[in-house]
Amino acid sequence: MELIELFTESNADFEFKALNKEDALKKIAALICRNREYLNKEKVFNVLLDREKLGSTGIGNYVAIPHGKMDIEKNLIGAVAISKDGVEFDSIDKKPVKIFFALISSKDATNLHLKILAKISRLLMNKNFSDKLLKIDSFDNFKELLKQF
Repeated sequence: MELIELFTESNADFEFKALNKEDALKKIAALICRNREYLNKEKVFNVLLDREKLGSTGIGNYVAIPHGKMDIEKNLIGAVAISKDGVEFDSIDKKPVKIFFALISSKDATNLHLKILAKISRLLMNKNFSDKLLKIDSFDNFKELLKQF
């Protein structure tokens, strides 16, 4: 599965704003659920929050990858959000998060879930990609950037 297949325009926010970590997770849950009537925002939020209780998904360098597993029909669902101001997120390096890649997967898609998390992590370790991502202002530009990398 290619990363671009996980994201739709309605599940991307390039002007993301949140007050704190919990607010960010609520807004990310809403973003994941947008145009997906079969998903419940509160359940998605709780899955993301439960995962955060195990340890922050703020991996450093202004990046967080909130993720979790739940009963869903699709194998994987993604969302992307870019915050110009950054959000305090208890990241391992104590820096605010500006780049969010969120992922919800079905409980039986463990291997695919791990592969996609690894792909996202590798991509975000590329400083050139991250720098360009912070300047993205449209879904079309986001798709083009993913194709380049």
